[in-house]
This record gives sequence, structure tokens and C-alpha cells, in this order.
Amino acid sequence: MRYCVAGRERQRGFALLAVMLVLALLGVVVGEFAFAMRLEATMVKSYREEIVGRHLVEAAVQQAIREILTDSQVVGLAEGELLTFFRLPARPLPRLPRSEVPLGRGTFSYRITDEEARINLNTAPPDRIDRLLATLGVDKQARDIINDSLQDWKDPNDLHRINGAESDYYLKLPVPYRARNANLEDVAELLQVRGTTPEIYFGRGGEPGLAEFVTVHGAGQVNQVNLNTAPPTVLKALGLSDAEVSEIVQARSVAPYPSVPARFAGRGLTISTRTFRIEARGWVEGQLAGKATAIVQKRVEASGQPSGVILSWNPMAGGRP
Repeated sequence: MRYCVAGRERQRGFALLAVMLVLALLGVVVGEFAFAMRLEATMVKSYREEIVGRHLVEAAVQQAIREILTDSQVVGLAEGELLTFFRLPARPLPRLPRSEVPLGRGTFSYRITDEEARINLNTAPPDRIDRLLATLGVDKQARDIINDSLQDWKDPNDLHRINGAESDYYLKLPVPYRARNANLEDVAELLQVRGTTPEIYFGRGGEPGLAEFVTVHGAGQVNQVNLNTAPPTVLKALGLSDAEVSEIVQARSVAPYPSVPARFAGRGLTISTRTFRIEARGWVEGQLAGKATAIVQKRVEASGQPSGVILSWNPMAGGRP
């Protein structure tokens, strides 16, 4: 009798242990399922916000293009260096809201800058590049290497200049590549050109670098810089003296130049612009959800209507709208 009772107790013990194991296993399965559901919900939310952010950025760019296509005659800087479109004589056109514009579940902001207020790496003469580098504090030896290497990077042959470099130099690097032997397609290519260090390109100590003052986009075959929007660093690269630069900055702070003064003729200056940079960002619920930098050129269609052509779109860069 004792053996029967003991056997039944052992069976109940095994049954209890089995139930506990099943419950533990069920708990693990339920926990994994709940975690998977939370993860999937987070991924869906993130994907949805990414899509919304992308549309907000596209909306910002389209609104900026609306401003660019206005019937303006000149562009200038006003109210804290904001790019402003003017009708002559010096009448600013109303700006659309550019900061924290509500749209659907989010907001967008954008900044418009004049791409033709920069030095065009593809069309500027070497002496202009040299002066720009000198203004940025680059020493003579480094300037010669960068300038010659840049010209070698663009020319169609494999003959390098005295301080330059061609594919034979770049193919010996730890990560080998070839010189483009054509015009630059993106300013970031400068980082591949011999002599251009990240410090020179990005700047250091809070000071802007070379990337802030150059472009590879523009209108026409000759690099002309907008007198009304070019920063002092670019004006100095054109060969203007400190006094001339100061005069220009003071005069245009009152009203944009309606034409290039005769005393500045032949210095690479203009008052017209067709190419602009748009730095856009989109926020959803206060969180950054998208950003992009677009280069847009204003053109006139055969019908006579203006249009904005996007020359470049970089979703990884949003600037500081």
C-alpha cells in the first residue's frame, strides 16, 4: 500500500514538473512573440516616419523652387543674410515661410543659397583657386599640390604637372582609384584629389573649409560670381582688395547692385543667378525624419515659362536650414 501511495506522489510530482516546464516554455514563447510584435511595430513606425519625412523634404524643395521661379530680376541678401529675390529698383519680393512650415503630421524648413556665389571648380582659372586657398590660410606648397592635382584630375590625359598627380599616383594608394580625367561631378571629389586634407576641405576650429566656397554647378562656360551674394572669402579669391570687398559688402547691405559697377568690370562678377542650393529638412513629432540638399537651376522652356531643373539631389546632406 505504501508503494502505491509513493508511486502516485511521484507521478503527481512529475506531472507538476511537466506543467511548470510547459508554463515556462509558454512564457518564453509569449515573451518572444511580444518582443517581435513591439519590434515590428517600431520598424513600421520608423518606416512610416521615414516616408513622411521624405515627402516633407520634397515639399520643402518644391516650395523653394516656387520662390526661385518668381519674376525677380536680381537676388541679394537681406534680414540676417537671407537670400531674397528683388524687382528693380531694389524692391524685395515677399518670401514664403521657410522655417517650421506645418504640413500634415510634420513640419519642414529650408534654406536657399546662391550656388553662383561660389567658385566653380570646373571653370575657374588656376590663379583663382590659388587665391581662394591662400585666403583660407593654406600654405604655398600645399596650394601648388592641390591646384596642379586638380587640373590633372580634370584634364583628359595622364600627364601630370610638376606638383600634380594622375592615375599612376592614385593607384598606389591603400585604396586605389583612378583620376576622373573629366570635370568634377561633385564637390566631395576634392577629397580624392592629392593634397586636399579633411581639415582643408571641411575646415577646423569653427572656421569654414574649402567645401563652403566652391561648386561644380553653374550657368555658362565662364565662372562668374554674383556680386550681391558672394561671401568676402570668394570676393577676395577674385583678386579684389580688402577695401573693395568692404565697399561691396557695405553697399549691398543697403540695396543689391542693379548692375556691376564699371570699376569692377572684368573681375569675374555678375548680378544674375540661375543656379541655387536648397537645404531642406523635415520633422515628424519634433524628430528629424528627413533631409536633403538639392541643386536647382532656373531655365526657360520653349513655351517661355520658367522651370526649375534639379541638377543634383543628396539625401545624406541637409545643411542648416
